[in-house]
Amino acid sequence: MRATGMPISDCTIGDKDYWQELDRFGTKNLSATGEAGVVQAYAAVQRIPYFSGSDRTPLAALRSGRGACTAKHIILRDLLRSIGVRADVEIVEGDFAAGIPLHPTQPFELQEMIRQRGVTDFHCRVRIALPEGDLRLDATWPEDMAAYGFVVNRAWMGEADTLQAIPSVVVRSTCEDVLETKARLLAGLEEETSRKRLDFLRLLSGWMVQVNG
Repeated sequence: MRATGMPISDCTIGDKDYWQELDRFGTKNLSATGEAGVVQAYAAVQRIPYFSGSDRTPLAALRSGRGACTAKHIILRDLLRSIGVRADVEIVEGDFAAGIPLHPTQPFELQEMIRQRGVTDFHCRVRIALPEGDLRLDATWPEDMAAYGFVVNRAWMGEADTLQAIPSVVVRSTCEDVLETKARLLAGLEEETSRKRLDFLRLLSGWMVQVNG
């Protein structure tokens, strides 16, 4: 499945286990190339449940069947490259809480953080280059999260940018070494900002595991 001549990131180069798992994932979910292949790849990654855990590598996400924005979008980028699409991961900065809806099943502490907002995060998405122009794809939230008030992409057909998990962002990097670059950006956060982000991700992921089983 892997395309030749496409750049690959430092976090996956030489990782045979990752490429084997990606091949399995692609074989299961992709049957087309071109625009139809882009749509299939996006839908497959979007279906992966969101979870921010200690291991955020794309290999861990493929093996566990769940992952956060970084792993999911590295997987999406590499799937798209495997069918000949120019795809890159963008790291963007924004308020992650601004895109999270309140829901009565959420723990009180999480609801308070959503109300207060101001949870700085470096989020990932994929930018693809098509003849008619670039598109920005965000596959963070599966469609079933709409039941909890999330604004999700339903049956996206490739005609425009997808809806974004964070409504307002600033692009910080377009890079190959996504995990390393994101770690470097996160290391530059002030201690209190970093603590708040980690608390938010812990509460959000715990709630999502609870509601999704």
